[in-house]
Amino acid sequence: MSETTTWVARRIRESREKAGLSQAQLAERLDRTQTSVSLWESGKRTAGLDDLIEIADALGVEVSTFLPPNRARRPVVALLRATAERLVDHQLYEAIDRLVSDAEVAAMPSAELSVSAAGPSHAANELLEKANVNAPPIDVLSLCARCGVLVLKRSFREALSGFVFAYEDGAVIGINDDQLKTRQRFTIAHELGHYLLRHHERSDYGGRFHIDLAEGTPPGFDWRAERAANEFAADLLMPRRLMAASFAESQDAITLASTFNVSQVAMGIRLDALGLR
Repeated sequence: MSETTTWVARRIRESREKAGLSQAQLAERLDRTQTSVSLWESGKRTAGLDDLIEIADALGVEVSTFLPPNRARRPVVALLRATAERLVDHQLYEAIDRLVSDAEVAAMPSAELSVSAAGPSHAANELLEKANVNAPPIDVLSLCARCGVLVLKRSFREALSGFVFAYEDGAVIGINDDQLKTRQRFTIAHELGHYLLRHHERSDYGGRFHIDLAEGTPPGFDWRAERAANEFAADLLMPRRLMAASFAESQDAITLASTFNVSQVAMGIRLDALGLR
């Protein structure tokens, strides 16, 4: 028996006991036999990645709980693909699976920034302050990277606008590259908001995905989360303090939209929200 197998087996048993479950109770949650759980915990059978995802969900812990310390930055791509395969919507799975192929050759950024604020506006402002952002346009891709978030773009025929897949110390954001560039920027900020505000913890996709559709309503749609993510995106891309300074120089919405690299529609809504017109 390898050292890794022994380590994983022990972590499964310890996590089960910490959750106050017997082997039989965990087996029932997993729709498996008690023998399967016993074999995993004894190390006589190796739990696969799909097994570990299900065990983690059943025990309310992260999959990384079961990975050895020398694999602390676990195989995010494999975890992303394994979780995507569990989606009920086959079209969504196919769209996300194509992005996973891009993730396989991309480097996952390390997080250097985080936010503690729970409200969308406060969270956006906290992030901007920590990143020392003092002028428009906001470099949302740089902010994502500094938050440990990998952004991938791909053309989709499906009505997928964007998604965020969260893991323990970062996330992957997928964006529909067929959208207008200004729309893509807002979608990236929107998905970053979902991640930093931890909306994925209430998602229907194994507690890791939050999916937004360009058309239609995804399962588990939460209008409060969508409104909060939109508010975060608006505050991030068009911060009140920078908007006030720019508005003092020009009151023209077209000029301001160009300055902040957002759509004219988004700028108009923001000006109204801030009471600047």
